[in-house]
Amino acid sequence: MREILEASTSLWSNRWGDAARRKAPVYLTLCGTTDITQPYHSHSYLAGALNRSGHSYAVRDLAIEFWHYVMSPEVMAELRRECLRQMDTERGEQVRLLRLFADLLENSERFRSAFQALRDPQSFHHLPSYLAAIRELSMLPRLLTLLSRKAIYRTFSSASPPGSEEDRINLVTLRSEVEAGFGVEVLDYYYDYHADQIAALQPGFVGMSIPFISQLEHSLMLGHRLRKRGVKVAIGGPIAAKFYKYIDDVEKLDILSFGVDSLITGEGETLVCQLADQAQNGANIGRPDNFVDLHDPKPLERYFFENVEELPSPDYSLWDYSLYGSPEPGGLYSPTRGCYWNKCSFCDYGLAMNAPTSPWRTRSPAKVVEDLTAAAPYVKYFFFAVDVLSPSYALKVSRELIERNVKVKWMADFRLESTFKLENVKVFAEAGCLGAAFGMESTDQEVIDLINKGTRVNRLEYLVNSFADAGIPVQLMGFTGHPGETRRQAQTTFDTARTLLKSAATVALGKFGLTPGADIAKRPERYGIDVHYDPSGDTAIPWEIRWTHRRPVDVYPEDDYRESLRLVRGFPYPFLGATSTLHSLLYFERRPKAPFPIPQWGYELSWGRFHVIPFFIQKPEGDEVTVQSGLTGRVLLLPPAEAQTLERLFPKMAWLRIDATKGVSQGVRDLLDFLVEHSLAMFIPEESV
Repeated sequence: MREILEASTSLWSNRWGDAARRKAPVYLTLCGTTDITQPYHSHSYLAGALNRSGHSYAVRDLAIEFWHYVMSPEVMAELRRECLRQMDTERGEQVRLLRLFADLLENSERFRSAFQALRDPQSFHHLPSYLAAIRELSMLPRLLTLLSRKAIYRTFSSASPPGSEEDRINLVTLRSEVEAGFGVEVLDYYYDYHADQIAALQPGFVGMSIPFISQLEHSLMLGHRLRKRGVKVAIGGPIAAKFYKYIDDVEKLDILSFGVDSLITGEGETLVCQLADQAQNGANIGRPDNFVDLHDPKPLERYFFENVEELPSPDYSLWDYSLYGSPEPGGLYSPTRGCYWNKCSFCDYGLAMNAPTSPWRTRSPAKVVEDLTAAAPYVKYFFFAVDVLSPSYALKVSRELIERNVKVKWMADFRLESTFKLENVKVFAEAGCLGAAFGMESTDQEVIDLINKGTRVNRLEYLVNSFADAGIPVQLMGFTGHPGETRRQAQTTFDTARTLLKSAATVALGKFGLTPGADIAKRPERYGIDVHYDPSGDTAIPWEIRWTHRRPVDVYPEDDYRESLRLVRGFPYPFLGATSTLHSLLYFERRPKAPFPIPQWGYELSWGRFHVIPFFIQKPEGDEVTVQSGLTGRVLLLPPAEAQTLERLFPKMAWLRIDATKGVSQGVRDLLDFLVEHSLAMFIPEESV
């Protein structure tokens, strides 16, 4: 295993030159397993600040390198041996899955081959090849979750099963699990090796961003090892900020000091330069803004937000884009920060403390174009990673891009404002806009008013069609289950979503979840609910909290999301169909108008002719066959006769064509509904392929 890691280190060192070989005050890295398609942008912004301040630093994405490590044939062989070893001690469904994966891993190149298919432009844009690659790669985080000693808080993927404590992160449990390790030698060795390598560089401190919950344990796995080697560690990002935001007593955060020295609770461009100055020159920086010393945690004296206009340009030269699973480099860029509306009942987002999200700040269009011009030699496809982009601001940036002839492609989140005009949308398209995402939330006006969204649902179809006419695919996001929403109102959203799928690229409907920072949690009486906090005595961070209506409400059944799942088009983050992702952006560029080449989790007989795409793996096991959904990871046990039927229908995982122009028999409908119910297939109209 060491040879594999040494080779990666050699490649990184060659790119970084002196910074990889001599002492630098700052070492920035990312750990975890969330996005394999592009780097996260926080370190590009921190590097921009360090560039201006003159401090030396090094940046390395250990998150994407982790995937290349585990996909290597040598590690695959070790993971197969681990499957065989654990089969001797496990029982039931666990041992069935271990046997299934042991068989799969006889081909030690399968995951690398799938990853390479995402990098090759031809196979990436050939839908059957793309889908086959995603089916393969979706199995990898499930394998690692299966083998690890106890994957608690979505350790290997944001789509992995959460731990048993659904509403809280128990810090006592978190510490004990991190200290015990993954329990798989080759996985633990990855962080042992990198802790040794980083410690040898003697950085003043190591900074890690944690934007997604699936990165939490990985970051602490490295942080714990670094702390034992005498290296100072700081963590920041949205997840880290929530630890400070949600804890009932800041002093309790000292339990995290086993793996982290300091917690960065907000934006960090100014702070990283102060910490670098302290590390390099011994400067006395006192108690800086947004900084919590976890050895003696105290409440912040001030929560600081950067002046976005005065920030230096982010640095996109940092990354080895050949490591990522995409045929084109992609980047995240933030021309604005915060939300200009900032009033929604459920919102609890990003680096904010006493509001739904951080205050609205904009960068001048001239500087946005300056930033993107500097980035263009490395990246030409951007998702504008903002809370929301106002129509008027987007128009100004678009005109600046056109006037300066900057050839970048982009996508952004917008609000359903009444000020949108069709002629403005055409300007967005001319400026390189390839997609637009909208948080519609609900399509019932009474619910929208409960949410305090400030939008009108009667504008929704007009806006979707305006963007569609301009060749800009729209992705819509919503949810059911908001406090006070009735079954009838939820059904309105489902019905509208089905209609909108004819013109929108995707409509993603989720289940409402209440977090502690939302206005609903702070003022439950206003929304007619009671909030129930876990009474456990252990130090814990409430994450998603339970609640009940004070008076009976005829709600949509909480555990029945079959209808919304049937409407899902595409894959979970970060693949095709996921909202505002690089893969979606690249497909939109080729196919900007309906019908979109994105398979759906359910089918409509009104399509006429359509394909059924198998999305499962299976293995005979005695008198039954183990079948695992490639979409959800759920396991189904089938009698051999039923499993053989699946094999006959999908020989070598070939697609099945259905002609429903004259209707279909009840037997065919039963089969299709069975596949939908167990998420064993995806469906796509023939005209979309």
